[in-house]
Amino acid sequence: MTRVENYFAPLPATTRGQPVRLTVDPTGTKVVYASGKSIVVRSLEDPSQAWEYTGHTAPTTVARFSPSGYYVASGDSSGKVRIWDAVNNEHILKSEFQPIAGRVTDIAWDGESKRVMAVGDGKGGFGHVFTFDSGNSVGTVMGHSKVINACSMRQQRPFRAVTCSDDSTCVFYHGAPYKMATVLRDHTGFVHDAQYAPSDEYFVTAGADGKLFLYDGKSGELVRQVGAQAQGHTGSIYAAAWSPDSTHVVTVSGDRTCKFWDIAADKLVGSVEMGAGPEHMQVGCAWAGDRIVTLSLNGNLSFLRCGAAAPERVVTGHQKSITAATVADGALYTASYDGRVCAWDLDAGTASVVVGAGSGGAVEAAAAHGATVALASQDNTLRFVAGDSVARAVPLGAAARSLAFADDAVVAVLQDDAVALVRDSNVERLAIGGAIRAVAARGTAVAIGFADSHVQLYKLRNSQLEPTVSIAAHSREITALAFSDDGTMIASGDAGGKIVVSRTDDASTVTTRWGAHTARVYSIAWAADGDRAVSAALDGHVIVWSVSTPQHKHIVRNAHLGGAVAAWFVGAQVVSTGADGAVKVWAAAA
Repeated sequence: MTRVENYFAPLPATTRGQPVRLTVDPTGTKVVYASGKSIVVRSLEDPSQAWEYTGHTAPTTVARFSPSGYYVASGDSSGKVRIWDAVNNEHILKSEFQPIAGRVTDIAWDGESKRVMAVGDGKGGFGHVFTFDSGNSVGTVMGHSKVINACSMRQQRPFRAVTCSDDSTCVFYHGAPYKMATVLRDHTGFVHDAQYAPSDEYFVTAGADGKLFLYDGKSGELVRQVGAQAQGHTGSIYAAAWSPDSTHVVTVSGDRTCKFWDIAADKLVGSVEMGAGPEHMQVGCAWAGDRIVTLSLNGNLSFLRCGAAAPERVVTGHQKSITAATVADGALYTASYDGRVCAWDLDAGTASVVVGAGSGGAVEAAAAHGATVALASQDNTLRFVAGDSVARAVPLGAAARSLAFADDAVVAVLQDDAVALVRDSNVERLAIGGAIRAVAARGTAVAIGFADSHVQLYKLRNSQLEPTVSIAAHSREITALAFSDDGTMIASGDAGGKIVVSRTDDASTVTTRWGAHTARVYSIAWAADGDRAVSAALDGHVIVWSVSTPQHKHIVRNAHLGGAVAAWFVGAQVVSTGADGAVKVWAAAA
């Protein structure tokens, strides 16, 4: 269990008011973008197919394919640019440089795939031009007084380049080596994007003033404002992209629209309204073949065609860390800290947003029984999900740390150290004493883990929890609990990464040898055979264990950057989620 069978990628990271760069590879079949500390390469033909590059140690900000398609240059918030192999599965690092001391906002390659321009919000300078292999300087980026938002390089000789900035100007460069030639002052606000046409005849700039300007690609002279007489954008233009034949440009804006421009005719040829709320602000775009991909503020990727009235497909998922997840009848439900809850079709690799689940803030805990899913949110409410919508909501009086379905009730461990029994819409609070951290249930058997490191088993009888046996096999607070399917064993995980398996009838120890995690255990789930279990922990590892052969374990190290949140057996596979916002499917170890 070391190879990912399916990787359902997170969505691009977005920040309100900032453009996001989407880049298409030279074949027009893949798009690359930044998400968390990863770089995601995603198929445009089948968006469920993707892979990730995880070489950065700081949050990533931008990635660009080289014109040859062999390399990707990616930047992060610390100012580092890494250039790595995009063809081989190992994605070997070619070189790493620090062109600026701050967030990298954009990267551009020249037509020979030899020179790289990196720009951003540096402390001592806003950009640099260097060779991709040795890092030798081949130009100076200057002329700006504020953060540079974008850059673009002419692919043919004579080489040219353009940058744009929050200082309302664009700077035109001659190269190589690249030197400032002209300052362009046609915009009246932040300039968010500058893009050369594939033909190199022109480049366009787009800004917060809602205007799109066309310039000569060789001289940098202004040709005209595109569509000056048309009904243009009423908000900031965050990104622009050329069609492969250099005849059209698509622009996306904070007014929640995408507009298509015929450059030769200088007219607007189409406009698409992407939604009504601020989450539908459009902050990024790319044009590949006859497909256009746009990015909403909420992370959704929309696929449309020039002149279309509406997107033909919208890809959703998570763009924030997943905080809770569960499996119900083979379907995966995941929730991220921005409150978004998704229901996943694991066969198709597609997600749908659960309607009404995001109104309560971050989801702290999730549990499932049959087809019923319970979600506990920060607004002190327990929501029951049926399909892809919330069926009912029950106030708990406090936020829940952990949830479990018992025989005829949902057992919720609350942050005020009470236990709530929820039947239909009725809530009964029980005070059992101690600092409670986790709960699990199987039938009428309930297990509660405490901060003082012990696990207490109970029998649920009507509205009472009757103590049965106590397990004292840990030295750290209990963080995860799981009953085996037959209820004869319970696995308990603690804040130090140790997992102990005990019998439920007499609290005797089955094994203490499940100890490969190095940090807090977040999740434990048993296989139907009652012998194997899978765990996920803060160390990022996903581990499959065996009761009969505890010395043999199958470890997926660093399965999720930032921590693995949960993992389950689903059929013959293991499904895991984590702080990287991704869902991964692995072949289950026998």
